[in-house]
Amino acid sequence: MSLFGISSVELVVILVVTVLVLGPSGFAEALRGFRRGVETFRAWSGRLREESSREPLGLDGVDLSALDLRQYDPREIVRRTVREEINAWMQVTDVTRAGSPPRSGNGSAAADPKDAG
Repeated sequence: MSLFGISSVELVVILVVTVLVLGPSGFAEALRGFRRGVETFRAWSGRLREESSREPLGLDGVDLSALDLRQYDPREIVRRTVREEINAWMQVTDVTRAGSPPRSGNGSAAADPKDAG
């Protein structure tokens, strides 16, 4: 048998050395303290199990069957956002083009004194 990597022979040696160091009454007191610690740990563990088994965040009675998680797909969210940004940019550039005179030439920038400053 191995408990925490300690064989049964090693455990007996540890107990004998503990009894020799603490004495019989000190060893009995140490066992009582160990027992109190184990009982405290069990009580804490039981409370933790009880609390974790409850429904989180008060969602008792909430029907999640109608929830469609596909609408929260990150790829679709990015596509939708990029599409909205491109449409907004296109609207702004269309308004800007409608208010400015058309450029002349073959697509190269004309030397305009207003642009030089």
